[in-house]
Amino acid sequence: MATLTRARSFVYAAAVASCLASAPLAAEQRTATAEDDIKAAFLFNFTKFVEWPAADRTAPFRLCTVAEPAFGTAVERTITGETAGGRPIEHVTPPTPDAARNCHMLFVGRLEVDRLDRWLSAVRGAPLLVVSESRAAWDRGAHINFVVEENRVKFDVNPDAASRAGLTVSSKLLRVARNVVRRGASR
Repeated sequence: MATLTRARSFVYAAAVASCLASAPLAAEQRTATAEDDIKAAFLFNFTKFVEWPAADRTAPFRLCTVAEPAFGTAVERTITGETAGGRPIEHVTPPTPDAARNCHMLFVGRLEVDRLDRWLSAVRGAPLLVVSESRAAWDRGAHINFVVEENRVKFDVNPDAASRAGLTVSSKLLRVARNVVRRGASR
């Protein structure tokens, strides 16, 4: 029965990710809030399609963001009451780049471009998923990067960089990505 429930959850998450992969931002929704909500939903769904190394299954899953406060609010709305792999999801804003090593997923917002190298250097080698929304972060080794194209939030994935961090990206996630880029990265 647990396998059936897990399979249904997986199918549901895949359907949501697929719909979100091409979710348009309607004219009245073209606000930072709508875009933030879509990106926050993607972050939550990434927890279902990326495999992390074995960890303490009693500790919360730490979804960390270094971004505008409005984005943190969108993440909070999205993850409240949710779990990742049976663990409660906790939203954290790491106070320093070194503190980000305790995260499972790190979202680096576009306004962090000045501190980007510090964030990425601090988490290099740690088994955490780095998600960004800037070309600069993508070029420096982020595993997933959001783009807005034709008023739709989409994402690119570099599964090779994720693999070097000890993560496995599901082929289901790769199928709904805008681009899958296999390239060496500094991460």
